Amino acid sequence: MFPEDLRQKLRNVHAFAVTPFKRDDLSQLDLDGLARNLAFLIENGVQVINVGGGTGEIDALTDVELLTLARTALDLAGDRALILPTLPGNLNAALELAPCYEKMDARVMLAMAPFIRNMVPNDLEGVFAYYQTLADASDVPLLPYNTQAWPPEFFVRLAEIDRIVGIKDPCHVPHNLFKAIKLLGNRFVWIGNKRHDPGVLHFRYQAGIEGFTTGFTNFAPKYELDLHRSALRQDWPRMVDIQTRLAPLERLRLAYGDATIPKTALDLVGLTGGPVRPPRVDASPTARAEIRTALEALGIEIANQAP
Repeated sequence: MFPEDLRQKLRNVHAFAVTPFKRDDLSQLDLDGLARNLAFLIENGVQVINVGGGTGEIDALTDVELLTLARTALDLAGDRALILPTLPGNLNAALELAPCYEKMDARVMLAMAPFIRNMVPNDLEGVFAYYQTLADASDVPLLPYNTQAWPPEFFVRLAEIDRIVGIKDPCHVPHNLFKAIKLLGNRFVWIGNKRHDPGVLHFRYQAGIEGFTTGFTNFAPKYELDLHRSALRQDWPRMVDIQTRLAPLERLRLAYGDATIPKTALDLVGLTGGPVRPPRVDASPTARAEIRTALEALGIEIANQAP
């Protein structure tokens, strides 16, 4: 149904890239900064990169900006990394973007889940119809993002859509995902979430996920890549050790936000983070100091002129 090389590439660490904005004009993308950040990821061995996703502040981006992010990333990466542009949870916007991503030669699209007034639809048949409509709009495989706590039976329903290659699940209701894995086996590529505090990533690999998403990879790729390699070797003690070291950053992410932490850290290590767009807020001096301390504890070098 899908090329095995594509499925294999998806079984990896998925870096969710931040979207840099210009410091003196939040309405403008900092594409030079984005290119620097993406080059850093690729040079450090990251093979799968999402642009315009949750860590990329998708709710604050226009469709034109999503296209610009995708074009910049795909042109820079070439065949060195698999770039996943993002489809928002708005049907008409997604239908306009999908064929554009296809023309850019995107191989997979992350497809956000649709909501009704910020709530999960009561009848998930509407969600099924949403993804079926997207699947009919282009020949590019879809990776739906389950932000709706789907029951196992709905994963089975989604398996009827040939264009869906995998599922990205934040594991908010992990038992649902693991039941779905038992029901569907290798029909999907299963991409989970980390949660280094309390440190459950190794359990999730044991239950069947084949990769995970992370924003920490923006500034500290070696740790997340080492976790995935350790999982492939079933070196669970090493995974426990790495997660213990990353736990302080995880607690900061929960306290200050999934975009604020990586952007602040990127600035501290000399890459391009920059400001977030409202309603997110930039790190306070206290938060910034805590992030710096956490990075130094990991042995990550702080840039001398970090803003």
